[in-house]
Formats: sequence, structure tokens, C-alpha cells
Amino acid sequence: MTTSPRPSAAGLGPVLREALGVLSPVRCAGCGLPDVELCRACRVSLEPSPEVDELPGGLVVVSGLRYEAEVRSTVLAYKQQGRLRLATALAPALAASVALAAPPGVGGAPPVVVAVPSSPRGRRRRGWDPVELLVRRAGLRAVRRGLVALPGRGAQKELDREARRRSRAGSLRARPGLAGLRVVVVDDVVTTGSTLLEARRALAAEGAVVVAAACVASTPLLSRRRP
Repeated sequence: MTTSPRPSAAGLGPVLREALGVLSPVRCAGCGLPDVELCRACRVSLEPSPEVDELPGGLVVVSGLRYEAEVRSTVLAYKQQGRLRLATALAPALAASVALAAPPGVGGAPPVVVAVPSSPRGRRRRGWDPVELLVRRAGLRAVRRGLVALPGRGAQKELDREARRRSRAGSLRARPGLAGLRVVVVDDVVTTGSTLLEARRALAAEGAVVVAAACVASTPLLSRRRP
């Protein structure tokens, strides 16, 4: 008699994965403390402390947290382990970044938010989009499918800054109808900034003006820190 293999968490839908997380033993996503989703000390480490960076070409990037220690562990647990409830703890950092990156424009109209989409491969693997969920948890109203990720791009983790820039070139397409809009691009984690620069290129090709970018966290690899 044969039995069917038990489905992995990666193969479950978002709702089922979140329900499974309630029933399964957990450890703190930040420090590993048992029997708690996120301990008090790690929650404190996720309190937003926005910093402003600038990429080549003058694109301003606001990040709510530094991508290190407990912050890094929590983001990885959220994205790689499918612990969707962590979006609620990470979302304030994104909201704070957008608030700083998107001051009201002429007449009081703030820029619109456009989220960087997951790659087609990442979306298939997870069954959900991490940035899209963070945007909702942060209470932000984003342009639906303002950017579309094109297939055929490989992993970038081992690439240096220049190789990432070349790899990302042409990987995004903006939807029509954005001409004249002032836009803030949002992402979860920024490393070299190549994805944000590609997003700006794609949006500019449709006539949108990217005024800034905002993210949950950024690594020390960005070009230079600004006070």
C-alpha cells in the first residue's frame, strides 16, 4: 500500500499556510526563542527608524530598517518560510518609509504607490507576492499591476552591483496609462538598488515620474548614506 506524500508548506495556498502556522510549533522569527511568533525584544527591533539613501542617477530611497540581525531573520522567515502573519510586524517600516518618501505634491495630492512585483518564478514558488501583502498590511493604496515582471531572469544573490544592474535591465514593464503620474516605488529589501532603477526606467518609459522609492529595509550596499 502506498501513501501520497504530505504536501510541503511551499505548495499550500496562503490561507492554508497561515492556518498551518497557527497549529505548528513556532520560534521567534527574529531570535529563535521558542513558542512565540515574534518576541518582545524583536518587535522593538522592528520599530521603524527611517534612513535616506541615494542611488546613482539621484533616485532617493527611504528604508524603514537596516537589513541585519533580527530584521534580516524576520524578513527571511516571512518570505522563505511563508510566515505570512509577520507581514503585520514588518508593514509599519514600509508605511513609515512611504510617508517620508512621498510628501504631498502641488495641491496636496501625494504621489501614487507602485509595488515591485515578484518574479514569475518566485510567484509560482510561493503562491503569493511578499511586497503586495506588505502594501496591504501597511494600509497603502497601490496602482494594481503598475509593474509587471517579465520571465527569464535568474537568481541575483551571488551577483555584484554591476552584474545585477545588467541582469535587471529590461526585466520590468509598466502598464500603460501612467503618463504624468508622480510615483513612489516600493519594495521589501533593497541591496544594490538595481531593481529600483529598473522600475524607474520602466515607469519613465510610460511617462510616469518616479519621485522616490521606499522599502522595508536596506543593506549597507547602497551607494551612500544621507542624514
